[in-house]
Amino acid sequence: MSESQHRRRSSDGSGSRTGSGERRSSSGRSSSQRTNRTSSRNTSNKKRRKRRKKRTVNGRIGKVLLVVAVVIGFAVAGAVLGTVFGILQSTDMLNTSDVMPDSYTSVIYDADGEAVDKLHGSENREYVKLSAITKNMQNAVVAIEDARFYEHNGIDMRGIMRAMVENLKTMSFSQGASTLTQQVIKNDVLGDNEKSITRKIKEQYLAVSLENALEKQLGSKEEAKKYVLELYLNTIALHHGLHGVESASQYYFGKHASELTLAESACLAGITKNPSKYAPDVNEEESRNRQLTVLKKMLELGYITQEEHDAAMAEDIFGHLVCKEKQEEEGNAKHNWFVEAAVQQIKQDLVEKKSMTEAQASNLIYSGGLQIHTTMDSSMQETAEAAMKNDNLFPAGDGSLDVTYLISVLDTENPDESSNQSHYEKKTTATSQAEVDAFVESVKAELLDDTHTLVLDKLTVSKSLQASMVIMDQSNGEVKALVGGRGEKPGDSVFNRATQALRQQGSAMKPLAAYAPAIDTGLLMPGSIIVDEPVTFGSWSPKNWDGKFIGPTTVRKGIWHSMNILAIKAFNMVGADTAYQYLLDFGFTTIDERDKAATTALGGLTQGVSTLEMTAAYATIANGGTYYEPMFYTVVYDHDGNVLLDNSDQETHRVLKETTAFLLTDMMRDVITKGTGTQAAISGMNVAGKTGTTNDTVDQTFYGYTPYYTTGIWMGYDTQKEMKNVNNAHLKIWRTVMSEIHSDQGLKNKEFEKPDGLTTRSCCAASGMTPTDLCSSDYYGYGVTSDYVTTDFKGGSGGGSCTMHKSYTICRESGKIASSNCPADSTMQVVLAVDSSGNIKGKPTTIPDGKLDIKVNETCDLSHTGGPATDPEQPATPSDPDGSDSNDGVQIPDDELWGGGDFGIQ
Repeated sequence: MSESQHRRRSSDGSGSRTGSGERRSSSGRSSSQRTNRTSSRNTSNKKRRKRRKKRTVNGRIGKVLLVVAVVIGFAVAGAVLGTVFGILQSTDMLNTSDVMPDSYTSVIYDADGEAVDKLHGSENREYVKLSAITKNMQNAVVAIEDARFYEHNGIDMRGIMRAMVENLKTMSFSQGASTLTQQVIKNDVLGDNEKSITRKIKEQYLAVSLENALEKQLGSKEEAKKYVLELYLNTIALHHGLHGVESASQYYFGKHASELTLAESACLAGITKNPSKYAPDVNEEESRNRQLTVLKKMLELGYITQEEHDAAMAEDIFGHLVCKEKQEEEGNAKHNWFVEAAVQQIKQDLVEKKSMTEAQASNLIYSGGLQIHTTMDSSMQETAEAAMKNDNLFPAGDGSLDVTYLISVLDTENPDESSNQSHYEKKTTATSQAEVDAFVESVKAELLDDTHTLVLDKLTVSKSLQASMVIMDQSNGEVKALVGGRGEKPGDSVFNRATQALRQQGSAMKPLAAYAPAIDTGLLMPGSIIVDEPVTFGSWSPKNWDGKFIGPTTVRKGIWHSMNILAIKAFNMVGADTAYQYLLDFGFTTIDERDKAATTALGGLTQGVSTLEMTAAYATIANGGTYYEPMFYTVVYDHDGNVLLDNSDQETHRVLKETTAFLLTDMMRDVITKGTGTQAAISGMNVAGKTGTTNDTVDQTFYGYTPYYTTGIWMGYDTQKEMKNVNNAHLKIWRTVMSEIHSDQGLKNKEFEKPDGLTTRSCCAASGMTPTDLCSSDYYGYGVTSDYVTTDFKGGSGGGSCTMHKSYTICRESGKIASSNCPADSTMQVVLAVDSSGNIKGKPTTIPDGKLDIKVNETCDLSHTGGPATDPEQPATPSDPDGSDSNDGVQIPDDELWGGGDFGIQ
């Protein structure tokens, strides 16, 4: 019943009862009352009609407003849906490969297959399968980062609602409700930290899409979840450029992710919220609190028991962090000399063989997850480095500082990127750090101004005598060890003296530039005689290192006694063009046409060569004449295990005949047994090699080899200056390193392999032919030698017996051919080797005391008195080599024949 009906019923009932009583008591009063009631009803009806009309209007307005609200709601919803649809349309479709990280750590392996170093760019990541990550680590990140990970389909609706409430409270987007799947999308697909509705919608859409795609691809939701978790655990940032739990495990705890304890797992899982705050080596207290939070959450969710929780809380992981120890041990250098040289070779090969730019090659090496198998023998590398750090093996320096300042300058007014940078290398010598700083500032003042700005600079200060060393396996060209400087390596990408320093090599160049070509082309053999005498080429008058000239000398002695004149003459016999070509074949890349000069025979080069290339050249001789380019790696695999670079089938070329290589080796053994390299001798091991010293002892070198390894060493200052009181320290260092290597490897002594095609033969030193009786009586000692020769060696006259040596009757007073006027007692019989031009071979430029300056092209014109004249028709016959008259001929020359103090320049 409505309120108006109730009121009408009450009014009608009341009036009926009243009216009946009143009518019975008074008829007049009833009429008046009826009039009043009628008037009241009329008034009441009017009010009711007004109210009904007002309600009708209000209802109509409400309906209109409701319609408007519904329309607006649909419009807003449509706009939102349209916006969302637009965002989704602009979002690229996702492939499962898109979520893989694009930066991986490359691993360096030594020759034994042991991982010895790692290379990475801004992200240090070692990807591992989920099975290689301990279950505690998996549960820890799920517990603290995404508790409903195994329930949702990529997005967590409960989390989203919670985040919406929090964001409305704070009017921000600080709460994102990101699941592990969304974080994978953020890290590996979207790649930034933008916080916006658009970004969040994309992230959620892609997360759902990824899980759906993985579920279809892998066959189940369980497998899809495992793969997402694997991606996440290999993606998360864990401070210090560490990405993924494997690299972090090794950095912080020195172990693999499969070996982490519960306490360590909780610690790593806690880092992700704020790496710079919660890393265990940054803030132990904050890291500890965060670790406890993770453990508590794991306990609440049932991942661990109370007992496990308590044990993990009690474990002290902070007292055993290995990262701090590594930082103290490594100092400024993360990579050793060998690794950096290997990286340079790989970079060069990627540019040349894979047509990459240098930037692309570097990015692949440091961020491509390569597996690099090098030739480095870790034990040999450690031995070489230890020797270079042992000050007891080195002479004292002079206390000065060698300063090298590399600076790159950009010309801001030049828009051409290919030419707007200039690179400078400035060097000086200083006595204090203040002088070093002043030098750097002076260089900057010279090169920098408003339009020339600094791009990059590097300062290297060497406080002591420096050295470099390279060890190669001559049988295959593999570099086994390399050290680019003395002492601790000062940093990464620093100047490597073994590969970058171009230095003069002194007499170590003689076998390569002079004797190897001369023997290989059949011009000389070890027993061939060359006259050691003063010579002049223009304004250059070279001398021997000891200031002496000793006349006719064998090639063999020329090598072991390191005689300059013999090397120069051998070089000239060969010819500059031929000698230069041999040097190119030996693998030298820094020589040029200007080195087609006799000074090259003594190691005087235009630019110089590196220790690495010299060692490779000597390894060629040790390897029987076959050249291998120095090889730092055998194979490089890409991140997927495919072969990227393969060095196993390296190209080689023959430089020398096997017989030439053996003859050089045999002669250079004498350098060790009785020559300039005796201090490099290894007890119980055959060694061959050659020393080298430049003018004023600016550089000292030695390149030697055993039947197993070839090793080269250089010693000197970075800024070229004289070394004092060095006492062949480089030879002692060489011996120390090689002795330890051969001992450690248990290598037994063996002979250098002798090839076929060699014989021992006596030959005439003048003609190179089979000697006659006359050859052994050469007046100037240019007689007979006995040494190795090749079986096809023809000497200088095409084979057969010597026809160059003949006996001549000489006037003792004039030194000329005796005439009929010369008394018999004024003549003598001498044996001389005279060539087709009438020149006496072996005749020294400076005639020693007791010898005549014989001229066979002239006849004596002196007027002699007394004594019978010589019969000009008497045939010349050789004198008796065993006769008592010491002036009537000479004995077969030996190495010391012309070593007396009465001959040559002292």
